[in-house]
Amino acid sequence: MIPVQAVVDLMKAEIDSEGSERYLFDQDFKPAINSAIDWLVFVFNRAFENNKFSGEHLNDLIRTRLWVANNFSRIQYDPAVVGDGFWSYLGIHPEPEVYPVGSLPPAIPNDYTSLFVPTVSFVNSKYNANLMTLEKWNENSDNVFEAGNNVLTQSGLKSYAYKTTVDYSSTSYTQAKEIEIRPAVPGQFVAVTYLKTPDNVNLITDDIEFPDAITTLIVRKSLNFIATKQGDNTTLFAITENDVNSLLKLIN
Repeated sequence: MIPVQAVVDLMKAEIDSEGSERYLFDQDFKPAINSAIDWLVFVFNRAFENNKFSGEHLNDLIRTRLWVANNFSRIQYDPAVVGDGFWSYLGIHPEPEVYPVGSLPPAIPNDYTSLFVPTVSFVNSKYNANLMTLEKWNENSDNVFEAGNNVLTQSGLKSYAYKTTVDYSSTSYTQAKEIEIRPAVPGQFVAVTYLKTPDNVNLITDDIEFPDAITTLIVRKSLNFIATKQGDNTTLFAITENDVNSLLKLIN
């Protein structure tokens, strides 16, 4: 975590405004820092897309929570229910061990509703579902050499897969985008490890949910957004390979 106060102090030192009221937190520093956070999300996404970076470095943003899959073996991530904005899936873990020990999945209210279960915690799982493309998902249901097949379903032989997020909604199926898991796990606990989106800052006493190593990058980009506000004609959210490489050098 990076204290917002530390970022503001460094920004003031850079623009030589210590002790002055030339720049104010609500009007200048807060929107610049929040713009820098949004920009960093874009940079991280570029790094993810290029397979140059994994989410494990963003420890403050990683969560593992429990769901009960619906009768179609699907799970919906609803930020309003979970309380975290969603960024990316890092792992899907069927058949988890949970705490409290002996906890049973609550009954789902209908065929299509999956349930977020905030009262139970993930402990461990022997399984990790592999992400599968839509094409492979439809083709490999009976292929014993592919994860997520429906042939090898005995313990010790099965291997799980999940399908990328799809919107299945209709007038009779009211869920939004869902992931689907195979072999099917209807009514069962499934643990989901995900990367939450970093919260915007509101107060100078807040923390920025990024590692300390990128404090300098946050400061520099926040200053860039203040300069943009002042009219230096720089382009917002322009991301270059240099930006990505600079981030990777700071993190690794």
